[in-house]
Amino acid sequence: MRWFRKKPVEDVGRTSAERLRKLRRAEVYYLPITKCGSTYLKNLFYYLDNGAEHPGGPDIHNFPSALIRADSDEDEKVRQSGHAFTVLRDPVDRFVSLYFDKIWRDGPRNMPDLRLKLKDTIGLRLDRDLTVDEHRENCRKLIDWLERNLNFETDEAVNAHWRRQASRLKRVKDLDLTCLTLDGLDWQLPLLLGDVLPDIRDAMAAVKEKNRIPKPFSRQELLDEALIAKIEHIYKRDVVLYQEASRHWQSAKPDTDAADETLLKVISAGQLPIYYVATLKVGCTYLKNLFYCLEHGRVYDDPSFIHGQNAGSRAYIARENPQNDIRFFVVRDPVDRFLSLYFDKVIGTGPQAFDWIGKQLAVKRGFVFEPKTLGDHRTNLNSLIGYLKQRIEKFPPSDLNPHWRPQIEVAKKVEGFGFEALLLERLDDQLTALAADRIPDITAAMDLVRARNQSNWTIPRDEVMTPTLTERVEALYAEDVALYRRVKESWDGKT
Repeated sequence: MRWFRKKPVEDVGRTSAERLRKLRRAEVYYLPITKCGSTYLKNLFYYLDNGAEHPGGPDIHNFPSALIRADSDEDEKVRQSGHAFTVLRDPVDRFVSLYFDKIWRDGPRNMPDLRLKLKDTIGLRLDRDLTVDEHRENCRKLIDWLERNLNFETDEAVNAHWRRQASRLKRVKDLDLTCLTLDGLDWQLPLLLGDVLPDIRDAMAAVKEKNRIPKPFSRQELLDEALIAKIEHIYKRDVVLYQEASRHWQSAKPDTDAADETLLKVISAGQLPIYYVATLKVGCTYLKNLFYCLEHGRVYDDPSFIHGQNAGSRAYIARENPQNDIRFFVVRDPVDRFLSLYFDKVIGTGPQAFDWIGKQLAVKRGFVFEPKTLGDHRTNLNSLIGYLKQRIEKFPPSDLNPHWRPQIEVAKKVEGFGFEALLLERLDDQLTALAADRIPDITAAMDLVRARNQSNWTIPRDEVMTPTLTERVEALYAEDVALYRRVKESWDGKT
């Protein structure tokens, strides 16, 4: 009975799914574990759904309505989503963070009652000018007390800040969550969620609340071998889980120094010998629906939302092409692509729009959030160009949002794999010429698929784009302009 009395209040009466937070915009689920990046991740979830940072920032835990809990009957939905995760932390680093941030440090977000109690009961020193040896002695006293507390031998309830990570996971073991590691979160989270959240890297960069408080001494300075051994013994199951997750992700870690990739991840149509690499804002909604129709013999139920539903098949192909597969990617006039981004995503109002861009630019670059005149739109286009220029110059291509990542990056990616470049404005004709002899059903599938996600521009290009605006876009995407012209000239020469 003592166990149940000590159980954290937040867990009482909750189903497995109800312990998870979820997004409104995609089927993404997250199990928070305290002292494992939960402040940052809760702020990230808020940003992804609202396009702005939570006003409470580091205190977001005190605003339970800021995030949505999964419903009690969503267990199976969570298991099937492929995007349900938690984050684990090296138990030794987690202990150091607990000691400095919550116990020794004074301030509004520590544990004032507990730290004073530990001062009286175990002789913890709270002076501001402790030496590293004195901090180390504090850590010895704290880990001894935590061991007793976790064995329910103190009169203090087990707290989420030091509760074992394994205990938290045990309560949702039936949900089969993907475990990320806090030290690898920057690259693991985009790998896990990038297919349903193409703006994940930008959102991660925008969220400033990472709750990283400077510490007077590093882990290496603070802990000796005996202390590390004691921490790892008390949290031995956490050590195993963290190491398992680290090994799993190590095999998937991007190798930025790799000179020659032998396999390429592509979108496929089941067993049909046709593959393409998508470029966002270049017909990818239409192509995903077309490939789904080719594979399944019917149109997708909700064509406009096919990106977030894991509906398409994936494959890996080698550079060699002994079966003479059909391999292609599509290029688009860079100015048209830029305008599509603006009208569809930046000032668009649908569930897949990026209103957070406009909110940022309204503060920093004079953006008109609800444009009504031609002048408003031109002001916004200039603001957007400046924003994209800053992003493209600041970040490597892999870290850019794929909606505005230069198209040339796809051309570089597929180089040597035998891909044909097609033009978006002539896509059906060129794809038919490329594939009809191998896939006779392709023209019938094209007739069935109507979800081309065409931009509903409120003002035609010729009216809204001045010569100066056009020059700025073409300068921003100079390599894309050259690529587009080469592909156009190549196809013009074939007809």
